[in-house]
Amino acid sequence: MFHETARKKIEYDNPRVEKMRSPQEVLARYNLSLRDYKALNESKVDNREQRLMIYTEIKLLGWMLGKPEKNVLKDLNACK
Repeated sequence: MFHETARKKIEYDNPRVEKMRSPQEVLARYNLSLRDYKALNESKVDNREQRLMIYTEIKLLGWMLGKPEKNVLKDLNACK
């Protein structure tokens, strides 16, 4: 069916293997996302979609850090 060279091109090894983030990287990303969320809340432009995406990312990163949801929500509310 497939020509052998075509099969080899399809079955290549992905050179960019994603690694798990370290807790320090996750915490840094969490803090950057909080800063971005605060900046979006302070802007006068309608940016609901961006805010929702960052809100979701912050909640996910908080979960990855093992933070209770209550604390993540406090951090988010402090940005308003």
